[in-house]
Amino acid sequence: MKIIIPFAFAVLGIFTSSIIADGNNDKNSRIPVIIDTDGDSDDFLAILYALKSKELDVRGVTYQGDGWSHAASAQNIVDIIDDIYSGKNIPVILGADYSLYESDRNPNTLGTPGCTYQKSVPEGAGGRRDTDLLYGLNRKLRLSNRLWYDAVKGFNITQNLADLIDSTINQTGKKPTIIGTGPATNIATFLRAFPTYTTKIERFVWLAGALDVPGNLFSVPNNTRAEFNIYLDCVAAQEVLNSDLKITLAPLDFTDQTPLNTSFFDKLSKLKSFYGKFVYQLLFIIRATWFGGDPAFFSGYFLWDPKAVAIVKNIGVAKVVSNRTLAITCTGDVNYDGQFVRSQLMTKADLTIALVPIISNPVDNSPFFQDFLSVIDSD
Repeated sequence: MKIIIPFAFAVLGIFTSSIIADGNNDKNSRIPVIIDTDGDSDDFLAILYALKSKELDVRGVTYQGDGWSHAASAQNIVDIIDDIYSGKNIPVILGADYSLYESDRNPNTLGTPGCTYQKSVPEGAGGRRDTDLLYGLNRKLRLSNRLWYDAVKGFNITQNLADLIDSTINQTGKKPTIIGTGPATNIATFLRAFPTYTTKIERFVWLAGALDVPGNLFSVPNNTRAEFNIYLDCVAAQEVLNSDLKITLAPLDFTDQTPLNTSFFDKLSKLKSFYGKFVYQLLFIIRATWFGGDPAFFSGYFLWDPKAVAIVKNIGVAKVVSNRTLAITCTGDVNYDGQFVRSQLMTKADLTIALVPIISNPVDNSPFFQDFLSVIDSD
């Protein structure tokens, strides 16, 4: 059965570059956020960046196993949460381990790994086994007394996330912003159970998609236009982008304009803090083991997910996109799914798109890189 749910891009605002001064970082000015992640190395860096950013108040993490890591690697997240937010017991909510495309058609597959889309993520080098262990560096983290299994607030992504949203509003007086750094399976599953909660979410900032640039499915070479977070659960992507959530999309068009370079690594190597040194070691190993060496690494690794955090912190710009109506392909064909295609139909999505980052010359002096290095090196 062919499924294409259309939506339109309509930009309702512009994000300007602005690093908030420390004087505005009191408790009442902090932005409450919930991070929805699939646990890749750059997801880990995004969570670390968010936890250490004074502008943000991380209220919890929802975790899914249909992307780039297995459930038990949530321990890495528990370790840094309990170190940086000591004593707060920030909840970690374990969610999906499946794609909605297959579980909707065969409920017996619910929770069973290895579905059609998941098979595109390698298990070995550069895949789940490396990211589970943060390339072997997870043993250098400051370990929490909480085991990931005990830290998990149940295994019900629907009711547990609803409770987290409600408690965030009750305790802060603000609706949470959800930062998505993986497939939208958790969010779509939640909205199926609690559709009215779109009014309790400030916005959903999602690192996903490729509009006018090639995709990144290196393991599905015939699908040249899809991006992993859309592709791994195209049904979830359709449902979220066709909801009435307020959404800011950060596609590859935005993230891939600010590559890493040797100057950035030189600055990173000079960081003095525990996490500054940890991030340098992690990115150094990723760079050293990247297929194709430095030329391929510097043209193919972009610190994607931390840039979604930077958007929430009000770093970067969103270019106005008009007269563009698109849909997501989702037919069960791995060579076709997860792509944006032209459509003439409109939807109700309140959608902005971050397309044009602020870039300095050299690129490592750009606002994102300056802020990332400063925050990671702070104590």
